[in-house]
Amino acid sequence: TTNVWSCSSHDLSCHPRVVDFKLNAHDEIKIDAANTVKPTTKRRQFLQSTAAVATTMATSSFPLVSIASDETQGEFKKQGKGYAYKITPPPGFSQSKKPVKTHLDEVIFALEGVRGYTIGITVDPVRLSSLSEFGTPEEIAAKIVTAEVNRDGVFKVTLYKDPVEDSATGAYEIDYVSDGKRGTKHFVTRTLVKDGMLYVLTGQVKQEEFEDREKELLSSINTFQLV
Repeated sequence: TTNVWSCSSHDLSCHPRVVDFKLNAHDEIKIDAANTVKPTTKRRQFLQSTAAVATTMATSSFPLVSIASDETQGEFKKQGKGYAYKITPPPGFSQSKKPVKTHLDEVIFALEGVRGYTIGITVDPVRLSSLSEFGTPEEIAAKIVTAEVNRDGVFKVTLYKDPVEDSATGAYEIDYVSDGKRGTKHFVTRTLVKDGMLYVLTGQVKQEEFEDREKELLSSINTFQLV
């Protein structure tokens, strides 16, 4: 039986209408905005960052520019004050230039001529030393999905598979499908915290194209590393 969760858009908590307190694959998220408890600063920071990524990826279109990458491997590297990472985008992807900065660092890759197929990476400072301080993969999945379903025009959000923690990197792997007035979109996310920095990697593709693009998308996402 599918668990239906009632989520508050104010205190960022989710409570199941069945006995098991767990968010599983294919669970549907619905909103109950009656609770008026304000989120803590840590929760607000985290949800503002993750929700902004989803909004940016789902609704925006940016001009394409050439990426500074390794000529032989196509590897993109980025380093700033307190953070550094690398990733190899899929063949043909170029870096999109965002006109308004909303994160400490933000990079979006897109395939020219193809709408809705992107990979984005954001970096923001947080007062956390690890994701486990904020919650388990299931708990954070509930919060991320709640933020997504609260966006204007989103009707339903369903987890694609059970949220898990990568044993090697500590990243939380949270994949979900968002159904709204702009269509049905498949999101593949990787979220991790290191040295006071929150890294959120988000791959997006139209749900009807996911099966064809899944291997390419995941191959690129799996190259993401902190350096």
